[in-house]
Amino acid sequence: MLFICLYWYLQHNHERKFAVVIEHESIEGMSLGKVEELISRRFVVREIRLAESSNCIVHPDDDTVLHHGDHLLIQARPHEIEPIIAFLGQRENTTK
Repeated sequence: MLFICLYWYLQHNHERKFAVVIEHESIEGMSLGKVEELISRRFVVREIRLAESSNCIVHPDDDTVLHHGDHLLIQARPHEIEPIIAFLGQRENTTK
């Protein structure tokens, strides 16, 4: 029983990193702070690889403006991941 409880706790409470590409046009030009407000989920964007330059990585704040094609490295709890992806765009296959 302890193993089952521990397994559930680890699956539901430890954050995971995943990458998402912004694909929804409604996100274009929106600040990260506004997106966080609208999505009503707990997550942290660790870095953004800008769509216009695959070599440029930004460590964002609430005022960072998002654009179609930006690649976001996000950290969130497992139960938050799918709703975040659905709101922003599409999950990338590779993460750090």
